[in-house]
Amino acid sequence: MDIAYMCEPSIRDENGVIQVRASEESYFGEHVMQGVEQSQFAQNPALTGATKSQDFAQELYESRIASMQRFVSMCVMFHEMGRSVENFFSRLTFGLLGYRYDRTHSILRVASTASPISGADVRERVHLLRLSTKVKRSIESISFAWNNYKQRKQTHAIRQVEHNCNTSSSSNLDLM
Repeated sequence: MDIAYMCEPSIRDENGVIQVRASEESYFGEHVMQGVEQSQFAQNPALTGATKSQDFAQELYESRIASMQRFVSMCVMFHEMGRSVENFFSRLTFGLLGYRYDRTHSILRVASTASPISGADVRERVHLLRLSTKVKRSIESISFAWNNYKQRKQTHAIRQVEHNCNTSSSSNLDLM
């Protein structure tokens, strides 16, 4: 199974764009299951690799068709919900407090498009942000400590010079 999968031609053209051929199978995965009887499939768990070969088609279905179906269903649901609320207020107040939801600021803004980033990517980015924040805080605390050290060292050197000047001037006064 693995050798057959590796020997398949690439699905990308010379520009790297994926080219998908139309399937001529009577059911999806027919060519993968050729020669495999159901009894063999049930007895041999190694044949589950046949399902892995269908990952690409499933990803295409999920990213193109299924996400569009969810989007359309959410738009229809929110549209119907808005119309129901509009009709509810009209019926409740006998037409006195009705409004048109297509003419108000309560226009439905459906933001239910599929996320272009998976949850695993978001989790990884959050982890990297936390790590970079820790590194930045460490750098800030080290630089703060270094600046304090340099300032204390400078202050100590100035006091030392002042002390030397005071002692030498007092010894000069004693000589006079």
